[in-house]
Amino acid sequence: MLKLDAFALITRTFPGRMCFINGIFERMKKASVLVVLFFSVIRVLAQSGPEKHIFPLRLDERKISITQLQPMINEMGANRIVGLGEGTHGTKEFNDLRISLIKELIENKGFRIICFENAFGDAYYFNEIVNSSGSIKEGMKKYLLSLWQNEEIETLFEWIREYNRSHSEKVSVSGMDFNYLANAAGIIINESKKANLYPLASLANDLYREALQYDAAWDAQMKGLDRSRWGGQLKSIRSILQQIDSSIKVDKLPVSELLQTAVLSVRAWSTGERGRDRSMALMAVQIAKNSKMIIWAHSVHLALKSPFKDNSVGGCGGYIKQEVPEYYSLGMGTAAGKYGGFDDRFDTRTNVMKRFVLPDVKHPSWDEYFFNMKLPAFFADLRNAEKGTRSLPLRLIGYGPPQRISYSDAIKLEELFDGYIFISKTNAPGYFR
Repeated sequence: MLKLDAFALITRTFPGRMCFINGIFERMKKASVLVVLFFSVIRVLAQSGPEKHIFPLRLDERKISITQLQPMINEMGANRIVGLGEGTHGTKEFNDLRISLIKELIENKGFRIICFENAFGDAYYFNEIVNSSGSIKEGMKKYLLSLWQNEEIETLFEWIREYNRSHSEKVSVSGMDFNYLANAAGIIINESKKANLYPLASLANDLYREALQYDAAWDAQMKGLDRSRWGGQLKSIRSILQQIDSSIKVDKLPVSELLQTAVLSVRAWSTGERGRDRSMALMAVQIAKNSKMIIWAHSVHLALKSPFKDNSVGGCGGYIKQEVPEYYSLGMGTAAGKYGGFDDRFDTRTNVMKRFVLPDVKHPSWDEYFFNMKLPAFFADLRNAEKGTRSLPLRLIGYGPPQRISYSDAIKLEELFDGYIFISKTNAPGYFR
């Protein structure tokens, strides 16, 4: 919880005082905030490089009003794909801010697809629930990763349902990841049968049976596997996929766009972890087509390049930009407070979510550098900033416990993102369980 400043403490301690006294303190409080922000702006503007384009943001009840970010929103609106990154996979403030941005981009900038870092097939069936009368919460538990099973994101989906009921141009929910395969295989089966492509449906049934076993192993954190048998099963999935691909191409089958995307998601899985960012980018571009799309994923994935010299992870945003130049990448970060995550190695739909305390930021790092600015929150307009000379490591927090937190190689922040929002102290989301 954020500490109360002196003015708030006085007014809350003596609630029975006359209204005009509360009004005076409120005006003094606002004036003091303006003074602090004024001198903060003067301080950062006196610097060079990206620091010159840092704009302090006001937090009201731990939330950032997006009216402070209208220039950024306008710039986002001029793009076809916008990546809304998160500095951790479990931060309430990041969720709240992105939900506000999403509503604005949908209502006023024409965006119609929200694509999550979630398995494509699972997200497809969840989207059907959003556009029905079924329980959104139960749908989230069935089809979305535990990371996304929280109260904030539930309110977003409830809002989308209501929006779609009163608008002819619907908003759809999709996924660009591929850690689960069975539902993608299920889409291939159903779409093949619709087109009377029964030999293809038969191959897809074979894929579905193998995918069910793979998904079960993923749910079990890949524990207790017979390695020799497991290797054979992975080869079997790849072999069936090749047969499906060959059948579609050689026989020039009239398959639907949905079927093609489902096949692409299984093909993306086959590239392995090293190819994940490039494959997610191909998925995102395929899903977006000619629509305007918002992506909800970790900042390191939505970055314009990997923050590592060996390109081991991250940079999906850069691959997207190669295909769709009208791409905007927003990163987010924090330094203190709590975040949500779990002890498991793999992200599943049933991870038991926990709240972890963020450890102190390390020296040197971008996170320490920003924390030492003593601003509650700020926006850095990196796209329009001068190129700086400062290179620092960036803290990388996924969903694991504090001992699994790492730092990237030293890198210039403006090489990673078009914009960056830093919130000094944050909290974990309100998870379902």
